[in-house]
Amino acid sequence: MENTNQNEFILNIKAALRKSPAMDSAGSTKIFTRNDKDKDAQNILVTPNPIKDRKTLLELLVYQANLLNINIFPKATTRMAAKAIKKLIQQKSPEWGEKKSIIKWKHPLIDALKLEEQFENDDVTLYTTESECIPSDNDREIHRANLIESYVGITSADFCVAESATLILRTRPNQPRAVSLVPSIHIAVINVEQILENLKELYFRLIHDPKEKQLGLTNCMTFISGPSKTGDIELVMVHGAHGPRELILYVITG
Repeated sequence: MENTNQNEFILNIKAALRKSPAMDSAGSTKIFTRNDKDKDAQNILVTPNPIKDRKTLLELLVYQANLLNINIFPKATTRMAAKAIKKLIQQKSPEWGEKKSIIKWKHPLIDALKLEEQFENDDVTLYTTESECIPSDNDREIHRANLIESYVGITSADFCVAESATLILRTRPNQPRAVSLVPSIHIAVINVEQILENLKELYFRLIHDPKEKQLGLTNCMTFISGPSKTGDIELVMVHGAHGPRELILYVITG
């Protein structure tokens, strides 16, 4: 049975955003031209999107990211992304003091950037969230100090929802959510294959994709749609009140 309450809720949101119910975001065409009741829907969702659909998804993501004050930069290779990150760090100054400290996830995609090579001749301290399977209290204190010292946090993500420009991060050993929350600048790096159309596809994959079912749900999944912002004080929009003031997303397209 169709969920009319859900449809009404979505229509109300679109009306508030002054969007026509019949209009797709960014004027793009529907990517999955299917009926949700179709028996083949599961097979469509759990297989990688064709290259033409990835391009459409990326265009939608770029459009939505700009609305949410997310700086998004597609890059053809990890090497190009690493150089862009280096240039960004050179241009950005810490909010307090002059020392530049960065903390990054221990993650295959972040490792592929080889940021140690990028910053080996620069006056930049680069920390990595790497520890034993069961870190000691001393390890936790060291990581906490490194995190507080860093003004830039670099993570990857498990998924990115194009329709709302939302990053979804699982919390794992060596990949704490604090890296995306504590530093004043959050840099995220993903592959184009990680972009999904909407939250429905995300939930479907988590439930039905054999690979995702094997990974299982971690004790925390963080959903990030833009930098921290609030308008509580005199209805003036302020960024960075409860988290990073900037979110920069690099998408590896090659």
